[in-house]
Amino acid sequence: MSDLSEVESLLSNQGDSQNVLFVNELTVTLSWHAQVDLDLMAFYKTQSGDVGGVYSSMYADGGQGDLKSFPHMRLSQDAGVGAGGGDEEKEETLQIKTLDDIAELYLVAMNFTDASHNRKSEFASFDGRVTVRNEEGKEITVVLASKEQGPVAVFARIEHTNKLIGPVLHNESRVMTFEQFRQEIPGAADLSLANKLLLQGRGDSATLSTAEGQVSAQLMWSTSVDLDLHCFYQSREITVEQSGGGFLQSLFGGGGPKTYSPAEGHIYFGQLGSLSDPPYIELDQDSGVGDVGGDNEENMRIGDIAVIERALIAVNIYNKPNARFGTYDGRVILRAGEQEIVISLDTQETGAWCVIAEIDNRSGQPKVTNTSKVQKARPSLKSFKS
Repeated sequence: MSDLSEVESLLSNQGDSQNVLFVNELTVTLSWHAQVDLDLMAFYKTQSGDVGGVYSSMYADGGQGDLKSFPHMRLSQDAGVGAGGGDEEKEETLQIKTLDDIAELYLVAMNFTDASHNRKSEFASFDGRVTVRNEEGKEITVVLASKEQGPVAVFARIEHTNKLIGPVLHNESRVMTFEQFRQEIPGAADLSLANKLLLQGRGDSATLSTAEGQVSAQLMWSTSVDLDLHCFYQSREITVEQSGGGFLQSLFGGGGPKTYSPAEGHIYFGQLGSLSDPPYIELDQDSGVGDVGGDNEENMRIGDIAVIERALIAVNIYNKPNARFGTYDGRVILRAGEQEIVISLDTQETGAWCVIAEIDNRSGQPKVTNTSKVQKARPSLKSFKS
């Protein structure tokens, strides 16, 4: 018997069941405050025997679903990525529009933080809860309070094999290992932990899902230290159509396209850059000045990755040349489209600089490599070798 408990419902014990009061929509919400990356997932078997799942698109094989077409369910954003977000409430929501094609649906909460590191933990440590609510406002709340060790909680199963009875909600309340989960739950065998944080180890690389558009790097930390985000870049030749007009432009021919030659540059707190001018890279602010702790954050945005030939995303510990990044709690999140790549600054090597990632776009299909290279001297594109 698991310690997962259900409140405000008739399903107080493992194995209890009741009919789902399904109107036009069912909403499942996972919420928590702890600094851990929990993931809400749904795995199904169809009436014809096919299996599949709806889970974060940050997993290489993931798909967050669609309300207008099969499987008629849609998962919201992936919250708490990288076990970040402080103590504020994190929330993930699954909307289910219809169960007509579904024979069995398993509702799952997974502790990705510990599952990906093969650590033993208890859901009771993370204050998680799941609410299943129908369109009329009737709801069942599941408290993830199990003291059993395991990263996966299969908290409920919806059975829909009898059209006359309709969907039936069962209290599963099972905590299991990741391998048990993949073996026992229909559709879970395709889930791979290695694919969520695409760049978990030094040297790991991934091709970005987009060859154009915005790519961003977000540096976050809370300890009392002044970290600074840097971007060293090599841009391509850029041709920009000039806007405007008027008498002087028409007289002297200044309204045509303008070409910018390839250039090397450096964006940091002393040169914030701009998203409106080539090479369209901008840093928003300088945080943690004077070693101030708290919810520190710096954001570097590349307006269009197609403009960039090559770039290094680096972090500097200001005025501490012999420090160790692992002493602090910094992490960088790279975002491109729906991809989020989290790289922790956890190295114990001594040095004021850490080149977090290299973006190589020389082939026209940008690739990101986790370099996590610590060095004493300021990096440069010419001298850097991953």
